[in-house]
Formats: sequence, C-alpha cells, structure tokens
Amino acid sequence: MIHGSSNLVRQTKQAHFDGDEQHDDGLLELPSFFVLTFQRYEGETREGQFHGRGSAKFKGGHTYKGMFSMGVMHGTGVFTWADKVRYEGEFVHNMPVGQGKYTWPDGSSYEGDVCNGVRHGSGTHKSGNVTYKGQWNHSKRHGKEETSWYKGNWVMNEREGWGIRRYPSGNIYFGEWKHNLRNGEGTMRWLNQGQLYIGNWHDGVQQGHGTHVWLMKRSEPGAEFRPSNQYTGNFFQGYRHGPGIFYYAGGAVYEGGWQDNKKHGKGKVTLKDGYVFQGQFLNDKMVTPNMTANQAPVLHGMAESSLGPDMTVSIDCALEKIPGRKHEIEHKQVRFVLLRHKTELRSIYRFYSRLGQPQIPGGAFLLSRMQLWRLLKDCYVHHRGVTLAELDLYIRDNPEPAEVHSPFTPIMLCRFLSCLVIIAFHIYHEDMESSNHLLAACFSKLLIEDIFPHAKNVKGFLFKPPERTIVAVDFLGKCWKVYQAYCRVNKAPRDDSTMTNRHILWMYKDLNLYDSDLTIVRVMEIISAETLDPSNLSACMENEITFLEFFEALLGCGEVKCQQMTGPYPKIGPSRSSSALARQWQQTLAQDRELDAWSHKIHHFFKHMFFPAVALLHIM
Repeated sequence: MIHGSSNLVRQTKQAHFDGDEQHDDGLLELPSFFVLTFQRYEGETREGQFHGRGSAKFKGGHTYKGMFSMGVMHGTGVFTWADKVRYEGEFVHNMPVGQGKYTWPDGSSYEGDVCNGVRHGSGTHKSGNVTYKGQWNHSKRHGKEETSWYKGNWVMNEREGWGIRRYPSGNIYFGEWKHNLRNGEGTMRWLNQGQLYIGNWHDGVQQGHGTHVWLMKRSEPGAEFRPSNQYTGNFFQGYRHGPGIFYYAGGAVYEGGWQDNKKHGKGKVTLKDGYVFQGQFLNDKMVTPNMTANQAPVLHGMAESSLGPDMTVSIDCALEKIPGRKHEIEHKQVRFVLLRHKTELRSIYRFYSRLGQPQIPGGAFLLSRMQLWRLLKDCYVHHRGVTLAELDLYIRDNPEPAEVHSPFTPIMLCRFLSCLVIIAFHIYHEDMESSNHLLAACFSKLLIEDIFPHAKNVKGFLFKPPERTIVAVDFLGKCWKVYQAYCRVNKAPRDDSTMTNRHILWMYKDLNLYDSDLTIVRVMEIISAETLDPSNLSACMENEITFLEFFEALLGCGEVKCQQMTGPYPKIGPSRSSSALARQWQQTLAQDRELDAWSHKIHHFFKHMFFPAVALLHIM
C-alpha cells in the first residue's frame, strides 16, 4: 500500500442538494476543490511512483480509477466523490481538463468541455426535463444556446424542398419549404401551446386542407398531452375557412361552414347525448328560427364513461353484420375489452405515433396511416389472409378515393381503436362465430394473439433504426407522387387502385434499374421478406401493396444497388484506448459514420438513379 498526498482535486460541497444549491432551471453547482490524501493504491508503478493504469482510494471515501503518470492522475479516468458525484473523462496533472461528463446522484448530468474542473466551452447540462445545450464560461451559461436549427434542403441559400426546423421557442416544423417559408405539406408542433397541425401550408401559414389539434395536458405530474379539440377541414391564410368538422373534447361535433375561424353558413351540431341541431350559423352562433332537434341513437354505459371521450369507438360498419337486437350489448362488451387494456393500447398508440418524429420532451403526435401500417405489419396481421390494402378498405371513413390509401392521413386515438375492432372482426369473425359476444371476442383475440406480443418490435427499412428515418423521409413526398402515378398507369378498375408486387418488378424494368447487384430475384427477396412464407417468392407477386410497402421496397433496393459506395468518410479502426468513455465515443463515431454512409447511398439512389429514370418516362 502506497501513501502520499496530491495537491489536486476537488469537491466537498454536498451533491445531494437541499434545494438552495439547485437553481430553478435545474443547473447544479460543481463541488469545490480540496487536497486529497491517498489511503490505498493498486496498479502499475514506475520508479516508485504511480504510473500507468491503476485505482486509488482517498481519505474521506473518494475513489479514482484510470490512468496515472509519474504520481498524478493523467489521461482518461473516473473520479467518484464520497457523496456519489461522478466525473468521467480526461485528466491533466490531477485536473479534469478536456472532454468529460459529470453525473449527480439525482440523475442530472453535464457532458462537454471541461477546463480546470469546471464547465467551460461547449456542453450540455440535463436536469429533469430541463436541458441546456450551448456555450459555458467558468461554469456559467454564456453565449448562444443551441436550440434553433434547421436540417434539410437548401437552394440558393434558402430553405427549399423538405426539411425540419426547430425554432428558439422549441416549436418544430417538418415538411415542405419554398423561399424560406413553410409551403406544401407539413406538420407544425407548438410545444408550449400544446397544439399540432398536419396539412397544407402557403407562404408560411396554414392554407388548404389540414387537421389542427389542441392538446390538453393531464393534471398528474409528468403526464403527457392527450388529444382534446380537433378541427379537420379547409384553411385560408391561417384561419378555419370553408367546409370543416370540429370535434370537441366533451364529445360534441360540428360539421359545416367556417369563415375567419368562426362557424358560418349551413351547419350541424351533434351533442354527446345524441341530439342533432341543424341550421344556419353566423358569427359562431346559430341564427335559424324554429330550431329543431332530433336524437340520434347513442349507446351509454359504465365502460364508455370510464374510458373518456378520446377512447370512444365508432364501429357501425362492423355492427351492421350483426343482428340489430345485439348492437347495444356488443358495443358494451367491446368497451369492457377497451377498459381492461386501455393502458397498453394508449402506450402502443403513443409509441407508433412517435416513429420518425423529432424527439421532443413530453411531445405527443397523432398517428398517421403510414405508422398504422407499420404496426399491423409488426404484429403480422397481414399473415391472417388479408393485405394491408384490403384492410384500408374495411376501415375507410373517407369517401374520397384518393384518401383511402394516403399515408399521411392523421388518425386520432378513438379512430385507431375503432380500426382495430373492425380489423379484428374481418379477420376472426368466422373463427369466433360461436361466441356470445362476437365483436368483443374477435377484438380480444386480435389483441392477445397479435398486437400485444409483437407491438413495438419495429421492422422494415423505414423506421429501423430510427436514425435513418430522418434521411428517408426526405424522399417520402416525391415517392408518394410516383406511387400514385403508377397506380394511374396500372388503370385498375377500382377507383382506389393500388400497385401489386409484380408492378414493382415491371417498374424497375421500365426504369432500367436492374444490374448485377440488383437482380429480379434480389428484388423479389426484398419485397417478400415480411410475407408469411419468404421462401416462396412467387406467392405474393399479385398482392396489392400500400405505399409503406412500396417505399420500404425502394429503400431496400437502393441500399443493394449502391452497396459498393462507402460514403464520404473512411471507416474507423478499432479503438486503442480501453477507457469506457473512449470506447463509447468510438462506438458513437462509428454509428454516425455508418449512418452517413447509408445516407450517402440512399441520396445517390434517389437523386441520381430513381428520380431521373422516372422523369425520363414522363409518368408524373
């Protein structure tokens, strides 16, 4: 055992702070310096001094494990104070200097530049839900906080095409741009106001068709936003203007005309209890004299009130297959199934609605049909003798043929649950026809056998790994137009025509994309990878496919066709350092460069192969 002293290091201030030492913004103070006295050292030595890798215990209960040089801590290491504050990073002559990470017992952390033991330079401090990423000066925040950024396409120094913009307020927009303004299809998330808009934009404001949702935050601590009021319809210069439907949180619905954000013209109000009022509206009020009211059939029950309005299902199309005298009891039993599994169903909805979305603390999004398709494929629902395209027809709630298979259609929680019930009935009604409560039995079977065992295990090329999604969505809108164009070329007799897997093979032949790497057999393997029997390549060729399946096939084929490309960065060799921080940094760098190489391949495939070939055929 070697004893000695060091004129270094640091901290005696309590790190289990009483509250006075933790600012309102979550910023924790660093402990002060003090002189350490060695109690025990184990490790390598040179000329009687600590040198090389070793571990030491100091008087007072502090410990260090890492590199030493001629008696002092020098290199990478981990120092843990007696009060459990931890520093992992670089040391220079006993002093934390360079890149490092502090961790406090309450879970707070700082990671970034360190100078003489304090935060200095560029770094990120996290405490609870509070995060600061930016510049530091002697442990004080100083300079510009890195909260405002843009990632996407530029043309002549202006945002143009597809991109994501995070504003200084924390609000996020991801979608199409033109001349630096939001223009085209896009989604805006107002974080502090709890609002979400998905739809069309023009010159920076909402214009055209879209859905605006006002999200109400739950009262319990740490809870997330949940859908409250929702409007779906036309906008003009940022206002609700034209035909639209407003869904109120309390359960009432208004369908009719709007002008400058107010009800205007002919409209209909359906109250939660089923009463329907129709008439003329002016300045947000009904002005028709002799207003009449008709009561529509609405089923009530204990389960519905316990579930809340955002989980109220609409399953009339399934109830039509059942004798009318059983409608009320069937609806009631379905609500009981929802009540038993509401926590898991909400969790699944939240998980899939976040796929491909920016990681916003406490953020909530509406599920899209694209994400619903991914859930159904993850849960092997398409192995039950039905394709996703056929399921779209079963659950359609929009009479417009163009919207039946649109990947961008927003789906609220109540609509999502209704879709699951309807899907369950079409898949399992023959198997469960002897059950007393047919709808509930089918729904339970779908949840227990398909959804719960497999949900959240994401597959496919688009959402796994999630870091690649931000690259892939850059081409989503244009590929959707290609898909629609090929559907028109196919001239299927149905007004909601789709493509088949065989059409993909023909399309690649028309575009002259086959080569020694991307062969017909390889394409067939890609498009049949998630089928019930992947070894039988020809069995699924006539199956109709949704846009998700079309787009994921493109991503898979693009990766194969450009597999010889490595990206602009060279590969990294194995790390020579054995420290945990160095290995973690090396692993992160390797992942970043792998993502960059994949991104390089996908960009090359779409911009220099696929889209130019499509343009030559003049099908769009």
